[in-house]
Amino acid sequence: MSNGRSTPVPRRLVRAGVVTDIAARRREDVRAALASLDRSELRRRVRAASDPRPVAERLAGPGLHLIAEIKRASPSAGAIAAVDEDVLARAHAYQRGGAAAISVLCEPHWFAGSVADLSAVRAAVSVPVLAKDFVVESRHLDLLRAAGADLVLLLAVLHPGPRLGRLVDRALALGMEPLVEAHDERELDASLATSARLIGINNRDLRTLTVDPERAAWMRALVPEDRLAIAESGVQKPATVRAWRALGFDGALVGEALVRSGDPEAAVRAFVAAGRPPTDPANRDRVPFVKICGVTDAAGIDAAVRAGADAVGLNLVPGTPRALELREAMALAAHLRAITPAGSRPAIVPITVDLPVDDLNRIGEALDADAIQLSGHEPAGLAGDVRRPVWKVLHLPASDGASDHAALATEVIAAARAHLSAGAARIVVDTAGGPHPGGTGIRVDADLVAAVAREIRVILAGGLGPATVGQALRTSPVVGVDVTSGVEAPRMPGRRPVKDPLKVALFMKRARSARIDRPNLTIRPTPVHPGLLEVDAHGRWGMERDFGGRYVPETLMGALGQLEAAYDAIRHDPRFWAELNELLEQFAGRPTALYRSDRLSEAVRLEARRLLANAVPRRGQRVDPPAVRLYLKREDLAHTGAHKINNALGQALLTRRLGKARVIAETGAGQHGVATATACALLGLPCVVFMGEEDIRRQAPNVLRMRALGAEVRSVTSGTATLKDAVNEAMRDWVTNVETTHYVLGSAMGPHPYPTIVRDFQRRIGDEAARQIADIEGRLPDMALACVGGGSNAIGLLARFIGEPSVRLAVAEAAGDGVATGRHAAAIAGGTPGILHGSRSLMLQDQDGQVVEAHSASAGLDYPGVGPQLAALAEAGRLEVATATDREAIAALRTVTRTEGILPALETAHAVAALPKILAGLEGSGPLPEGAVVLLGFSGRGDKDLAALERFADVDAWTGLG
Repeated sequence: MSNGRSTPVPRRLVRAGVVTDIAARRREDVRAALASLDRSELRRRVRAASDPRPVAERLAGPGLHLIAEIKRASPSAGAIAAVDEDVLARAHAYQRGGAAAISVLCEPHWFAGSVADLSAVRAAVSVPVLAKDFVVESRHLDLLRAAGADLVLLLAVLHPGPRLGRLVDRALALGMEPLVEAHDERELDASLATSARLIGINNRDLRTLTVDPERAAWMRALVPEDRLAIAESGVQKPATVRAWRALGFDGALVGEALVRSGDPEAAVRAFVAAGRPPTDPANRDRVPFVKICGVTDAAGIDAAVRAGADAVGLNLVPGTPRALELREAMALAAHLRAITPAGSRPAIVPITVDLPVDDLNRIGEALDADAIQLSGHEPAGLAGDVRRPVWKVLHLPASDGASDHAALATEVIAAARAHLSAGAARIVVDTAGGPHPGGTGIRVDADLVAAVAREIRVILAGGLGPATVGQALRTSPVVGVDVTSGVEAPRMPGRRPVKDPLKVALFMKRARSARIDRPNLTIRPTPVHPGLLEVDAHGRWGMERDFGGRYVPETLMGALGQLEAAYDAIRHDPRFWAELNELLEQFAGRPTALYRSDRLSEAVRLEARRLLANAVPRRGQRVDPPAVRLYLKREDLAHTGAHKINNALGQALLTRRLGKARVIAETGAGQHGVATATACALLGLPCVVFMGEEDIRRQAPNVLRMRALGAEVRSVTSGTATLKDAVNEAMRDWVTNVETTHYVLGSAMGPHPYPTIVRDFQRRIGDEAARQIADIEGRLPDMALACVGGGSNAIGLLARFIGEPSVRLAVAEAAGDGVATGRHAAAIAGGTPGILHGSRSLMLQDQDGQVVEAHSASAGLDYPGVGPQLAALAEAGRLEVATATDREAIAALRTVTRTEGILPALETAHAVAALPKILAGLEGSGPLPEGAVVLLGFSGRGDKDLAALERFADVDAWTGLG
């Protein structure tokens, strides 16, 4: 086989069978090269080659990894780079940019590559090198290994299944990692029938050279998750790599886009960055706890640490396959501590069965254990006597062993609560039975696990491995997983099982990525009525399913059905959410800050004290308001100055999915209009915003912003010329232009599916805040509080905490001149059930069911209804309601500005104004405890409300400020 290069032929006519032509010519090259070498010389060269560089465990690390390709030409593109290009300079640039491996074309006639290039690149870099060739026979592999290849490409299209399997085995025997490439399902089946660990999905059909950019996306689901999946071809931009990462690909092979780049190092860096897993607080909050159990040697400890395990289990149960003597466990614990810094060390958890408490405490002391796992029939009261945190294992039937799920789930939940009440720190569920105490390595009944995990926090063990853990985590709301046999190497007779480092790494990767970019999965217990969390098939909320629905003209039913179908298709599509996540981070400025406002907190307490002094005492009222730690979720720092950008960007992307060419929106305070105009400008969509004439007058700066962004602002003069009337006009426009137009509704109200859509796009607020506050305080807040009008800000903050019984949920409504006057916008506190804007919810109406106009100085809260999910929460008693008048909100606005140097929106100021009343026990469901942690949704900034400050010039900040 000549190591020289042929001058590339001009771009060829693409025709079926081109891959066969290339392979036939390559067979001639290989046979010529082999004819010049006797077998002993070839074996000598193979033995003399540098040791192969491992790549599989690197690819099994978090995220998608780049295999950067060096090529000069291709049959589809013709010449790409100069024949005399300095491939070593390019290889160095790829390595500096962060490529996990470098692919080198070896085929000389169509791709202008050579084995000499392979050898030179391999000698020049330290990363693994892939021989990108058209391998035609077994000894071809020897030639490539002798040239230094660490990986080798094998094309399923070229070989019958049995021969493909033999080539894979031969490559592995030579120490090379085979990357077996498939283009269709038949080729994929043949690839999966081999022992290859790396499976490539090529968007390009090598028979015709045509590219299907969606092929890798839909075929990824066909590759078992215990294989490493590599996507190939059709990559022009890093956004494609980001989408592939979201779909679960482990690597991407990118060539032409890098070769054509003027700065290959920078280009590689961009693709590498696109493959990294997201690290934002909302996604971090979805990462499960992972324990690697049954570790028997130092290599297993090393593998668990490298993979990032949260805990390591050491089995101290005599007679079991992985049993350790105490001294052996002590040595492994010491080794773990020696190789990890204290702050990132996995927890050390000895596994025990039915030991006396003195023995448990002795083991805990000897190992300095972080917790002790009880895997037998220990009584609930035992946990209180153990001096270390206790993890209790409860044994459940296997996947085919449960008959009465409801009864058994109730029994298991009761047992778990008994152990937790006695002091257990965690509950693990595993399968019962088997020859040894403890688990069996068989999957627990999935429906039973889901039923238990909806009520209590559990870690799932039993029958898990890299191929199954992702699906298990997506279908059951367990908070963690525990694996033993699923990450072990093949058993050796007479020896303890040992961990397979690749399986450990891949298990960790699949577990930690299972819920990333899937914000609408249920991933933890939600012990509340399902109707408070999600709609039924008819779009109805509530314990009686009496809120929500779709009450619209027949002309809109089709559009709403289309919208529902389109949103259902993306609601759990990680590609969509990854794209939105990137926009939210890079364009909108997420995550927004969580700020502890100590001066404002003290001012709130002083105001609560003043209110108490002037109030008529009532039962349960505190003598002195508590001091609280007040955290502000700073949505005012998001692009456009409020939370509205979250929903606007999401619905703008949804508009593209719908194939609509025009966007309309309504706005009250102008923030939703500005956000929608901003998103439409970004994505090139024409935008019309309907705004009440009164709100145009009150919010002139935002009107100017919308027009500057290219939006048409249409004045609405009907009714009171405020938000309600703007919604009416927007819906009339939608009825007329439904085929071409998407209505970007700004609040979590309206006909189904809008309350769900807006909630899902806004839930990022609470998802971020939960992780941020847990990072600081080590726990969730005692109360989450938000202002509420239609409800987008409120449900965005509160959705994360609905299923958290320890967190009180509260909203502050606009009381206008006072609820007792009738001039207010408090639809929950002062409303009744009715139908408004296509949905049944709480609303302001008279005895004849006619809408009563809302009154508030805050344009964003000046709405006579509230979203149906919030109405359902209030009806169920899960939502506390407080109010603030216009003047109280202005006083709070001035107070925030003077104590913290932050100018809040007038809407936000209502939540601040309500907090002293809650602390004093005057509103809400009672006072908070001393030292409570309060999370307040800081929905927007107040530069738009400076005119309101002038109108209420006689209202000052709270008294007693320092």
